[in-house]
Amino acid sequence: MISQLLKLFGVNNITKLALVFLVFSLSGIIALYASDILTTFMLRFIDNNILILILRVVSIFVLYQVIIIITAIPFGQFSYFVSYQRKFIKKIKLLF
Repeated sequence: MISQLLKLFGVNNITKLALVFLVFSLSGIIALYASDILTTFMLRFIDNNILILILRVVSIFVLYQVIIIITAIPFGQFSYFVSYQRKFIKKIKLLF
């Protein structure tokens, strides 16, 4: 099972896999927290709950893309996540 995870994530040892999981989890938590701060700030100016929800989802998506790269740098996984981002952006472009 571990070998399948290593193959799926494109890493060659369990330490790198643990670092990849750590970067994914930390960047997700940071993006949610930053989005919450941004949404709370926007509530001062916007009363429409639907618009706030849309802004929150978009801000989570955009912030996550930036934060995942920034979070990867201290863990030495920058090149892995840059290639991950490139693949992700190509898939998004196919939707449009």
